[in-house]
Amino acid sequence: MTPEVVFDGDRLRAVLFRGRSDRTIVTFDYRQDGRDGFTPDSHSTGFARQGFGQLCLKTRANDWYVNDETAALEAVLAGLALGRTQALGFSMGGYGALRFARALRLAQAVVVSPQVSPVAAWDGRYRAEVPGWDEALGALPPLPGLKGLIVFDPFVAEDLVHVRAIRASAPGLTPVRLPFGGHPAIRTLRGAGGMRVVQAEAGARTARGAAIRAAHRAAREGSRGWWLRLGDAAGARHPGCAAAARARAEGLPVRPGDLDGA
Repeated sequence: MTPEVVFDGDRLRAVLFRGRSDRTIVTFDYRQDGRDGFTPDSHSTGFARQGFGQLCLKTRANDWYVNDETAALEAVLAGLALGRTQALGFSMGGYGALRFARALRLAQAVVVSPQVSPVAAWDGRYRAEVPGWDEALGALPPLPGLKGLIVFDPFVAEDLVHVRAIRASAPGLTPVRLPFGGHPAIRTLRGAGGMRVVQAEAGARTARGAAIRAAHRAAREGSRGWWLRLGDAAGARHPGCAAAARARAEGLPVRPGDLDGA
């Protein structure tokens, strides 16, 4: 598939890979430690095999897509003819899916551990990355008609409050709770090679969430990160459970992507 650059800014970039079907999957850069520049122009072979087009929205920095090019990108997105659009985003990318949902005319979104804002009063994790945050430009629009899934770990306290705030304006997003999945909540799945399940839900005409829950349950027994997060949550209140969980973790191999940020 040949990439078509539909927006080429200094801070934001949008690349379209046209498919055979009348549906386009929109994906977003997620937050990365040490991000320095745009990611390479590439697409998901899984979505391509199904004939989907893919629109990739990229940001040069961890700025939650909010900068002096945001309005221009939004105008370009609103003018694209993409057929039925569905989005998949993780953390900062989940925020991006919600921020641009109206311009993209999203029919459905699967967002994993998104933020309502990177400077929310209850969350101090990201403020240093967005000095001078423009709250008016970055405010999420009300999305009463948006369907899809909001996937999260209810034991990550900040993420739980973000989900509650987002669902107040986007009640059509069905909550999918993945206990001790971490941030983003699919760490256990990713460590077990289960990302294809998340992509399948994002590409379905109606995302339901049951397959993601089942895959998470299947993956957690062999996940070192899952047991460590369980142990941390049990803590001093349940020392026996915490000790057993940490002992269980010691006997398991480290899976790529499962422990980072655990």
